[in-house]
Amino acid sequence: MRTRTYFLFRRVLPGLAALAIIAGAAAAQAPANEAQVKAAFVFNFLKFIEWPSEAFAGPQDSLIIGIVGGGPTADATEAFLARKVVNGRPIGTRRLGADDTIGALHAVFVGDIDARHAQRVLSAVEMDAIVSIGEESGFASRGGIIGLVVEGQKVRFEINAERADSSRLRISSKLLALARVVHGRARERADP
Repeated sequence: MRTRTYFLFRRVLPGLAALAIIAGAAAAQAPANEAQVKAAFVFNFLKFIEWPSEAFAGPQDSLIIGIVGGGPTADATEAFLARKVVNGRPIGTRRLGADDTIGALHAVFVGDIDARHAQRVLSAVEMDAIVSIGEESGFASRGGIIGLVVEGQKVRFEINAERADSSRLRISSKLLALARVVHGRARERADP
């Protein structure tokens, strides 16, 4: 009896483990919630942007992200960024209402808001070293730095390189290579 149990253990258990791994991989590749995919994009964008040195008081300062508006992507982005670290800096998020001042931020995510309010946000951060990220159609063309777009079933992004340059932000060539650049050519960060 022991030999048979040993045989099952040696032959069946590895097969079951392999099935579990394959099932887990398939689940990971199943169509994810669009909002969660966009939130992951936002996090990854932050890894490939360099702010001017005066944007931070010290090397341990947090990277502060403002979230304007609501909607599933705004909520997913806030949740996804919780307790994350980018380039040694912890990420902090702040929800901003329609009448709140932008303040000292490093990035702002513009969720579901009306076009006039979105334009006010973009005007408020226009001269600052703040990465503006939004999911509204044509966001990068209208003055945002990074616009998330859905083409078919895939999330893609556009970069307004002129706005990034005027904000004194350096965007990694790796990120630029994956983007559709809608205006100009950005100063590239030296990639390691």
